Amino acid sequence: MAGFTFAIAVTGMTWAMPALAQDCPPAGARYEHDNFVVRSIVTSLGGRRHPALGCQWRRSTDNRVIWLEPGVAMKPVGDSATVAPRISPARPAVTRPPARVAVTSPGIAAPSRPVPAPAPAPVRPAGDFGPIQIGVYECDQPISIGGMIMGSPVPGPMFGVTGPGAYRDFNGGTGSFSFSGGILTMTSGPLRGTRYQRSDATLFHPLDAKGQRGSIRCVLNKRKDLRGRW
Repeated sequence: MAGFTFAIAVTGMTWAMPALAQDCPPAGARYEHDNFVVRSIVTSLGGRRHPALGCQWRRSTDNRVIWLEPGVAMKPVGDSATVAPRISPARPAVTRPPARVAVTSPGIAAPSRPVPAPAPAPVRPAGDFGPIQIGVYECDQPISIGGMIMGSPVPGPMFGVTGPGAYRDFNGGTGSFSFSGGILTMTSGPLRGTRYQRSDATLFHPLDAKGQRGSIRCVLNKRKDLRGRW
C-alpha cells in the first residue's frame, strides 16, 4: 500500500511522520478474510483509507459492501481461488437402539397381543361423599345484622357423630342413625325422626316434614369436644 511522509524540523532535528491518509488496495484486488467464524472472499473497492473505518470491500458471500482494516486477518488470493467456509465441528449424532421386532416363520404373521381396556372409574351415587366423619356438626342460620350476613347458632338440630351409626345431641342424649342415598336419619334417641340431607363431606341441611331443606346448615367443627359442652 502506497503512502507518503512529511518531515518536521525542530532545533536542527528532523522526524519522518507517516501520512494520516493512505491508499486502499487497488479496486478489484481480492483477499481472503478470516474472522475466526467464517472465511470469505472480499474484493477491494479502492479509494482512500478512512482513518477510523479502514477500506471498503465487497463480500462475495452476500455481495454486501463492508468496512475492513487492510491486513487484519487477510491474505491476497488469485482470481481462481475459492475459499471453503469455516464450519464448526458437528455434534455426534445420537443413535437409539433399534426397536425389537418379533421373529416369526416365513409367511406366518406374529400374533398381536390384546391390549386390556382401562378399568372404568368407580361411580359414586348422588350425595355420596365417603364415610361420615366423627365430630360435632354445629348448626347455624344466616341472619342480617346491620347489612352484614352472620351465622346465628341453632342448637336444636346439632348432633355429634361418636362412631359408626351412633350420635349424641346438644344436651348429651345419645341415639343411633342410618345413612342412605345422601340422607342421614336419626332412628333412635332424642333426635329420632330428624333427617338431614348431605351436601358435602362435612355439611348437612336439616329437612322438614315435607323433605324440604331450609336455611339451617350443620357443619363439622373439629375444634369442639364430643364429650364436652357445645
